[in-house]
Amino acid sequence: MQAIERMPLSNNWLTFVLLLLFLSLFISTIIDTDRFKEVAYKLFKISLLERTIDENYSFLSGFHVLFTLFSVTVLSLLFFDVKVFYDGANALNFQEFSVVFKMVFIYFLLKRGIENILLFLFMLRKTLVSFVVSKANYFFAISCYLFILILLKEYANLQSIIIYYLAGFLFFISFILHFLNNKNLILNHLFYFILYICAFEIAPLLILFKLMF
Repeated sequence: MQAIERMPLSNNWLTFVLLLLFLSLFISTIIDTDRFKEVAYKLFKISLLERTIDENYSFLSGFHVLFTLFSVTVLSLLFFDVKVFYDGANALNFQEFSVVFKMVFIYFLLKRGIENILLFLFMLRKTLVSFVVSKANYFFAISCYLFILILLKEYANLQSIIIYYLAGFLFFISFILHFLNNKNLILNHLFYFILYICAFEIAPLLILFKLMF
């Protein structure tokens, strides 16, 4: 029996994706430098006073759309790494990553769409716009730090399991800070807040993980 040399799958696509992510960060600093700084240092702010958000804030602004795509891509890379880690795959495959990316993208698209529709229907935009924008900023901040961790994994051999623990820690810290920054609003509407967490955060995320794993 003749031995057949196994050709490893190329991971050049991953380098290309990481370059695009770095480019998107650079472009976002040009679009809105102040907002980028606010996002970058979000988890390190000592003050619990939030910047006043205009009730006419557009979730379709160039900065928001670009950073949303950046965050969705970074989160997709993290989920895909988890999938590869637990499936025991030897190489990253772009086709499989694209499936994960589409699922995460659709998840956030539907989630944001339903949120904005409900805010409009129940006329809650003026009341909750600061809450929603603050939550988005924390998500953007976490994505920046996760991007750094992914770079360290790929080019400095940082262990995947360390990234998972650090990612969990970042999400936990952001949840605590987000709660403290909006404690008056949350405590005054605690029932609706719990309902929101269950309906728009926990349940959709469990469905997403069920579909991917």
